[in-house]
Amino acid sequence: MGFNEIMPRLPSPSSRLFANGFFSIDKALVWVLWAAALGMTVFRGSFQWILQRRLYADDYLIIAGLATLTALSVVITAMLPQFYLAGEYTKVAAKDPLAPLPLPPDEFVARTIAALKLMFSQMLLFWTTLWAAKFSILFFVRRLITGLPRYIRAWWACFVAVLLLYLACILSNFLTCAPLTKYWSATGCSAPEDLVRADASIRFATGADIAADLLIMVLPLNLLRKLTISRSHKLGLTVLFSLGGVIVAFAIARLVQVTKATGDAAKDPTTVANGPVLLSMWSHIESSVSVIVATLPAFRFLFSKNRDMARKTTNKYASPMIGGPGGVSLRSMRRQKGAVRLDGRDSDMTISAQGSETELRPFRGIEKKVVFEVEHLPQESSLGETKRRTQEPFA
Repeated sequence: MGFNEIMPRLPSPSSRLFANGFFSIDKALVWVLWAAALGMTVFRGSFQWILQRRLYADDYLIIAGLATLTALSVVITAMLPQFYLAGEYTKVAAKDPLAPLPLPPDEFVARTIAALKLMFSQMLLFWTTLWAAKFSILFFVRRLITGLPRYIRAWWACFVAVLLLYLACILSNFLTCAPLTKYWSATGCSAPEDLVRADASIRFATGADIAADLLIMVLPLNLLRKLTISRSHKLGLTVLFSLGGVIVAFAIARLVQVTKATGDAAKDPTTVANGPVLLSMWSHIESSVSVIVATLPAFRFLFSKNRDMARKTTNKYASPMIGGPGGVSLRSMRRQKGAVRLDGRDSDMTISAQGSETELRPFRGIEKKVVFEVEHLPQESSLGETKRRTQEPFA
């Protein structure tokens, strides 16, 4: 029996209107966010394939995250109707204890147990989706620090910490309700001590979620401080690698909303169904945002547009080129050999023909910067003043 067939059986017309209306809104929000995550994932994958003719580990992790987000969307869509139904019936029964169930008792209990089992699996999908996005960003950073032993050691430490935090979140899901079978009993974990344990569990898991995001942000941001690039370019990359803060903000919002719902349920049993609904919706919102945010580092090329234009303007002052115009300068080959670049490709294997990469390797030694100013005589073309910066490294 479908949700729309059950709704007319609620005793109160206002209850029917409330439950049906809010379920429709939540269902639309779930699939709109899923569509946004799908669009960004397809766009990123297509862009990577067009530019580099291959996908990397971070791309596959985003695809895995989208797959678990899809499963999460299906699970939430399937279980929310029962929680809305139970919530509205609880409110009606509090006013009229003789109000009939909207379904036969056996069917109502069976549907409630099925919804609680879906709720349990939803949390596993939620944490897996979040961490797929985190690992995608982490493996993207790994490609940027190739050849930097100190940063690679830091990356491995970060990887182990993030993995352990993921396992801790999964474990917390199994410890929220004791014994575990009580989780999907007819009453669920609705006793006061269960609500306290659930509140502590979500606080711990949210703390682990935020800690993982901060760890992932620290590594590239620390490396960016040592780059010799323009201030605007560095600012753009800083913003790009700080987008994990968006996920942190949604994690905090989710924590506030869910803990408020569990607190209200402890005081007013008629609101006990609000907790699962808010937990489901905010979990889906945070998961969708995390997948979308994890796709964005692949578009870091946007921050080098002006730099590429400047290089084209001053091309006649460039070093001798290999392969004629559009080739690779000798100086560029010397500097880029083994360097770590924001295009994410293996620097030991390929060299850009445009010379538009940014090295992430901190420069060692003394670096001399020389500024040339060229003024055109009045009889020459009035192109104004051209400035060129060259960098001469001294080991």
